[in-house]
Amino acid sequence: MAQFYLLSVLSNMIAGLTLAGEYLGEKIPFLASFKNLRANRHAQVIIALVTVVTGIIKLIVLSPSETIPVVGDILPALTGIVVGAILLVESFRTAVESKGEQLKKISTTVLTYRVPVGIAAVVIAIPHFLFPGVPVL
Repeated sequence: MAQFYLLSVLSNMIAGLTLAGEYLGEKIPFLASFKNLRANRHAQVIIALVTVVTGIIKLIVLSPSETIPVVGDILPALTGIVVGAILLVESFRTAVESKGEQLKKISTTVLTYRVPVGIAAVVIAIPHFLFPGVPVL
């Protein structure tokens, strides 16, 4: 469905910009507004849930020009699941940070790669939008 295709592109792009907002805001002033999304926990959870659900649905539902089931949109789907999961971990980390040392180790390990994963999501979303019929994109 074309709606999930567009939602996949937009959610990967917004989630990636949210993760890498601080870094990209220093380089490109236009993107500095995305770092404010990381400060808003509710917006972060909504973006994360939409991105994860869209990634899971993209594994099941075919895009309009897709001919290969599952493999056709595997990269954007997996990117959406990973980026959404990182956003969820980041949003819930502050709420449960004092609960245990084990959670703190896991969250700091995952969040170390926040900026590269965010940039990768943006880089994957752009060709996914421009070349809808290419397998794996």
